[in-house]
Amino acid sequence: MDARQKYISELKRFLAPLTTEERTDALDFYNEYIEDAGYDNYQQIIKELGNPRQLSHKILADYSIKANNEEIKNSHTASPRSNWRVFWLVVIAIITSPITFVLSLGALIVLICALAAVFGVSVGILGTLVGLIFGSGVMIYSGIGVIAAAPMTGILYAGIGVTMIGFLLLCIPVGYWIIRWLAQAIANLAKYIYQKLLQRKAEKHEKNI
Repeated sequence: MDARQKYISELKRFLAPLTTEERTDALDFYNEYIEDAGYDNYQQIIKELGNPRQLSHKILADYSIKANNEEIKNSHTASPRSNWRVFWLVVIAIITSPITFVLSLGALIVLICALAAVFGVSVGILGTLVGLIFGSGVMIYSGIGVIAAAPMTGILYAGIGVTMIGFLLLCIPVGYWIIRWLAQAIANLAKYIYQKLLQRKAEKHEKNI
């Protein structure tokens, strides 16, 4: 087995998450790339493409971005699962990619800060919904408990509880939409930063040629 075949064989093991068609396309592309470049040494291939595991992270990130963009074409936002998959695969690709340390560190800091912001807003929304559920339950329970002794007070408490339930029913879809939008926003940010890093890497590679 020559260096090219060895590299492609190892790369194949790390591309299991892809479909058979996607995996075949990726392997064919890099097999032809290595062959056309004339690399006959394993270390030459690694110097150009990174080791098979590093390259697999890039490929998985690229395919997740492609799938995410396809979903966006059909609607304004992709599914939360698709968005978070893009985010985490991009983060992994940045961490493992042989990119300049300063650039990768800066990108990771920006993404982590964005993640913290999204997490904080999401927790706030979920906390509000839980608070409404708990509050409405307490008000209705209190109303039922005092309605015999103080009918007007009991009705008032129960009415507030029912109103809170109605507000909760309005907040649930709004909260879901906000969280879904935030997931799309952080995925878009990850895609933008990732593309900029790849562009900088390509420019640096051209200068070194």
